[in-house]
Amino acid sequence: QINFLNSVIVDLQRKNEELKIKLKKLALADKKKNSTPRLFCDICDCFDLHDTEDCPTQAQSPDSIPHSTYHGNPADERPYCDICEAFGHATESCNDDQTF
Repeated sequence: QINFLNSVIVDLQRKNEELKIKLKKLALADKKKNSTPRLFCDICDCFDLHDTEDCPTQAQSPDSIPHSTYHGNPADERPYCDICEAFGHATESCNDDQTF
């Protein structure tokens, strides 16, 4: 009986070691899987399609006015025309004859 019980103990220890190795492998695989965050778009409120920075909704439409290319000193006052709604000349010096 002692030999039988010893063989059972050895078998259980071997299975226990195999399960420990398997558990370590699963833990490592889970760690690798969770290390990469999923893409999420705050604008579209959706996962895995694109990131907020890459959202096509926020891309500038082709018929819209381009962003400012002014690279001057922000403290300087730039002339602005309320009639044309554009920088470059003051309202007083606007020569636009159109009435709205």
